[in-house]
Amino acid sequence: MVTLVELIYKLRSPDNKRVLQAVEELRVRGWLQDGSLRGVPLCHVHMQSVDLLSADLSNVDFHQANFENADLSMSNLSNSKLTRVNFQRANLSHTNFSGADMYKANLKEARNITDEQFKKAKRLYGATMPDGETYDGRFNLEGDLAFARWGRVEIENHQAMADFYGVSLQAYLQGQSKLESSLA
Repeated sequence: MVTLVELIYKLRSPDNKRVLQAVEELRVRGWLQDGSLRGVPLCHVHMQSVDLLSADLSNVDFHQANFENADLSMSNLSNSKLTRVNFQRANLSHTNFSGADMYKANLKEARNITDEQFKKAKRLYGATMPDGETYDGRFNLEGDLAFARWGRVEIENHQAMADFYGVSLQAYLQGQSKLESSLA
């Protein structure tokens, strides 16, 4: 019988076909949904086109993972490290990103993700958003603001914040305007 440790080892394979098989074995055993993978370091995994529907992946370190074309619908990625993760064309419908660090994540063409999901993330600094644009700071996420303070950026100075996010002053102000209108 295959153990959880063996399947986790397979998840780290550079062979996407082997990863897909491991995910299906985890699903059959109920280990995708029951929290068995919580906190597991899965940096650099190749999860292109994988089906992780309703998976509990909270507190997982996915630094530089590839989820291109993956289905992460209704998955729990809360408090996960999603830095430099590739989510291109991934289905993110109802995915829980509460407290997730999405520093420099690639979300270009990601599907079914809402502002409400983004607002719950810890950090989006440097992320490429679904429209292909660089994240402009519109959600004023605490992790982003802490990062700016750490870099000695005057967070009350709009030009300084636009420079921090690497966007034009106009783009930064438009993002802030969208935030204010959503709060009204």
